[in-house]
Amino acid sequence: MFIVKIFKSLLYPGWALFSAFIILISGWINGGDITCSPNAELIRTDKFTLDEALLMSQGITTDGEYYYTAGSIAAVDLVGIAKWTVDGFEKVIYDHSAIPKEIKEKYNSDHIGGISYYDGKIYAATEDETDTYNLILIFDAETLEFTGEYYDLGTEYLDDGIPYCAVDGENGYLYTSPFHETDCILAYNLKDMSFSHKIMLSEPVDRIQGAEYYNGLLYMSYDVRDSATEIIQTVDVKTGEVKNLFERTVSGRDHEAEGLTVYPMADGSLIHVADYDKLVSVNIRHYSVNG
Repeated sequence: MFIVKIFKSLLYPGWALFSAFIILISGWINGGDITCSPNAELIRTDKFTLDEALLMSQGITTDGEYYYTAGSIAAVDLVGIAKWTVDGFEKVIYDHSAIPKEIKEKYNSDHIGGISYYDGKIYAATEDETDTYNLILIFDAETLEFTGEYYDLGTEYLDDGIPYCAVDGENGYLYTSPFHETDCILAYNLKDMSFSHKIMLSEPVDRIQGAEYYNGLLYMSYDVRDSATEIIQTVDVKTGEVKNLFERTVSGRDHEAEGLTVYPMADGSLIHVADYDKLVSVNIRHYSVNG
C-alpha cells in the first residue's frame, strides 16, 4: 500500500479529511443517471476509491464464494490483485506487486488486464508496454501467490496486446482476442496454452476489456469509445454469433468499462462488471438479465 503511505505522509493528520474530500469528488464524477436496457436490471453498485480502487481497475472474476480483482497503474509501477467476499465485498487478501520480479525482468511485464477463475486458479492476461509478450500468469486463488506457471501466447494472433482471458473449463479452452477491431475469438488449449482455433464472428468486435465463459456463451464487456453508454455482448463459442445483450448508461460522463464476470448470485444478479472513472474510483455494478 505504498501509494496510501505516500498520501498519508503528505497529508497526515488530515488523511480522514482528504479521504472524505476524494469521496465527495468521486460522487460528483460519478453523477448522472445509471440506466440499462429493459431486459436487464441493475441490482446494486459497490463503490471503491483510492487504494482499494487501484486493486480493481482492470479485471474481475469469481468462484461464487469470493470475487477476485486486478488493477494496473503503470505510471506508479502498481500491478495488484485482491480477493473479496461475495457478501459485503470485504477485502480478504491483496498484493500490490502481483507480477513476480523474474517475470518483470525477463519480459518487462507491467500490466494485468482481464482475469478468469477456474479450478482453484486465477488466470491473468499480462502485457508489457510494447505488446511484445502476451502472457498468461497463473495464481493460486486461495493465497493469490504466483504458482510459477505461465505461458507466452506470442504475437502471431495478438499483435496489440492481450486485454483479457476467459477460461472455458467445460470444453478445455482459454479465450482471448486482440483489443482493436477483430473478426475472431482465439481459442487456446487449456492444458498447455497451445493455439487451437479461431472462432470466426458474425460481426467484428472492438475494445473488449474483459470476458467470462458461462453456459456456452462468452460474455464480453465492450468499452464504447467516448461514450457514457457501454455494452455487454455475447458470443456463441460454437457458432461465433455475436449479440448485444444489453446497454448500460453508467453516468453523465465517459467511464472506462473494464472486466466482467458471470455468476448467479443470491441477490438475483448474474453479470458483475467494473467501471473505472479514470481518476479515483471504481464501481462494481451487478446486473440481472431477463430472457
